[in-house]
Amino acid sequence: MKRKNIAVLSLVALFMPLMCMVGLGHAGETVSITYDASNAMHAFGARDLKQALEATGNQVVGESASFRIAIAQFEPGMGPQSFRIQREGTRGVRIVAGDSVGAMYGALELAEQIGMGGGLDAVHNKARKPYILRRGLKFNIPLDARAPSYDDTGTSAHENIPVMWQWEFWQEFLDAMVRNRYNVLTLWTTHPYPGIVKLPEYPQVNYDDVHVLKQPVDEKGDRHWDKLDVFDPANTKVVKQISLDDKIAFWQKVFQYAEDHGIEIHLFHWNIYTFGAEDKYGITDNGRNEKTIAYIRYCITRFLETYPQVDGIGVAAGEHFDIPKGEREKWLWRTYGLGIMDHHKDHPDRQIGFIFRSLLSNAETIMDTFKDYDAGPFHTDHKYARARVHSTTTSPYLDFEYREGLESVKVPCWLNLRNDDLFVLRWGDPDYVREFMANVPRDLMRWEAGYFMGPDGFVQGREFVHKDPDLSGQLEVDKHWYRFMMFGRLGYDLTLTREFFEQKLEHRFPQADAKLLYETWKASSQIIPQINRFFFRINDSMFSPEGCIARQGFLTVDDSFFKHGPLEGSGILSVQEFADAVLTSKPFDGITPLEVADSLDASANQTLQGVSAMRQQTEPAPKEFLSTLRDLEAMALLGKYYANKIRGAAELAVYRTDPQRRANHQRALAHFKQAVSDWEAYARSATSQYNPQLFSRTHYLDWWKILEDVKKEAQSVQDEEDNPKKPTRQITGPNTKGLSR
Repeated sequence: MKRKNIAVLSLVALFMPLMCMVGLGHAGETVSITYDASNAMHAFGARDLKQALEATGNQVVGESASFRIAIAQFEPGMGPQSFRIQREGTRGVRIVAGDSVGAMYGALELAEQIGMGGGLDAVHNKARKPYILRRGLKFNIPLDARAPSYDDTGTSAHENIPVMWQWEFWQEFLDAMVRNRYNVLTLWTTHPYPGIVKLPEYPQVNYDDVHVLKQPVDEKGDRHWDKLDVFDPANTKVVKQISLDDKIAFWQKVFQYAEDHGIEIHLFHWNIYTFGAEDKYGITDNGRNEKTIAYIRYCITRFLETYPQVDGIGVAAGEHFDIPKGEREKWLWRTYGLGIMDHHKDHPDRQIGFIFRSLLSNAETIMDTFKDYDAGPFHTDHKYARARVHSTTTSPYLDFEYREGLESVKVPCWLNLRNDDLFVLRWGDPDYVREFMANVPRDLMRWEAGYFMGPDGFVQGREFVHKDPDLSGQLEVDKHWYRFMMFGRLGYDLTLTREFFEQKLEHRFPQADAKLLYETWKASSQIIPQINRFFFRINDSMFSPEGCIARQGFLTVDDSFFKHGPLEGSGILSVQEFADAVLTSKPFDGITPLEVADSLDASANQTLQGVSAMRQQTEPAPKEFLSTLRDLEAMALLGKYYANKIRGAAELAVYRTDPQRRANHQRALAHFKQAVSDWEAYARSATSQYNPQLFSRTHYLDWWKILEDVKKEAQSVQDEEDNPKKPTRQITGPNTKGLSR
């Protein structure tokens, strides 16, 4: 094996020196790093090591070094992705690993010890293996207006189409994945093949260039994913001139970089879509069209031949089928399944994983239809927390929707962690994520599978709504670095403590009180989960907490709290249950809406106090830190809005049930009027740094326009003084007989 000592290179340091350093017995050392120069993962880890060493006052040299670091290649029996850092006396450190990924993770861990600890004295022995084997991101990829993902009508999708064709973006994005210990990237699409694969048997289908919509969708229309006219090529324009050959070369480069750094690539599809091929060669989106079946089968084979780096294909039995359940699974076998098998005949040594999503199907039917699949691992998935990963650390849905089937067929199950409940404001509660990860059903993952986290209604590419030009355009994984880090790092190493995250905060923001920032950020981040538990909606288009909006627009209490109840199993009483208990003088059998509101206020007040203290302590401060504090402040004010809206709804429920109780109406009205003031304060804080934007799955997030809806709701409550609305009964939530089985 070829080995070399790292040369001194001119690199931008990722590790800033700490403001205060103590106990630096090894400061000013000359250090050699020995590693396999031909191994991209070793090289990646070695670069971060070099940066950390130089940032803490050391010099990286060749053989004549006073301190030696060796990245060793594999120790039998350690297992995939595992590493051990071991000190060798006082003058050296060795990293041994179970594979190249483990060696890279070990080097990154060592670099982190040195960088955050202030030098070589901070190095300590450590051994780790992955808590969850595969830790991924879900990325709805807006390749082209002619090849949309699930819903590309939002601002983030429209603005990010050109970004998807920037090499710099993908290198930074994939590097961030590695450092946060993500090792799976799932790209979600409908039908991208005419624009990324040569199809010699269907030459008229292929197209060059990259297109965007001539006129972006706005809030005045309902032009979402099922309104296919919006994606008509006549409605698009060129945003980037590039040949099909160059597009293929681009994605081969991206996928190769991912493979070289231990990241699997999986392509997921919704069905049936034939964008770019519609009405050519007799192809349509009809499920019984044999020409379409043959065409998509051919596309899959050609895709796998074009991109040997791709590790897997995923499919869903929806959401654009015109054939019934049972037939859909057979259609998917004849297209994607046989397309992979065709490739496998010519490449029997290549393993292609297949993930058949549980959406609109069931485990038994899936396994029966795909019983002959032998091209690689066969898995399924489940939308584990529905669309709200920031809601509860013990999601109940998999147990009553899918567990029975999974235990029967014994197929590894991936967890689809959808975070469609939070897009703009920064979030960070490591204790929540640690408990969430501790409770995931690893028995149903069966070691092989893992999780992928991401939304359907937002593209986690670059950020385009910040008013500060220095912050607009940054990667979402950089803006939300804290959240992305904890979902990746705790998925790999569940033992990471509060102290570790405080050190990360101190390293990122050395001017801040890390303990106070940790507590304040945590308090702020408890607000959205509390809101979601009180008003739990399973799908993305049903509720966006940051705007109190759904697909149809603003959510009044009649659209929300009076119609749908809290998360099942949360122990929270609905507003009707609260009213019934009040009027019958029965004890409350659960957490009342007023207690939820008080808890929201407590989190908000703690956040505002912490933000105020840090603003006084850290002047002047960098823009990122100040922007973070504004996000925490905005979240607190949003929490206060919901607290008063919930109180108002609870009092209103009592009044509507017994109109003689006018005092309850007066209290309700006071709460709704206060909610107007709360929303106005929230809007002022949010718009101090963000422009409005259209969310793909819900509606337009324009804080000042929504304020008018908030005022109308307060007026509507006032109008009930002499004409109360009749009490309504809630739509029953899911139970063991509900949703997909």
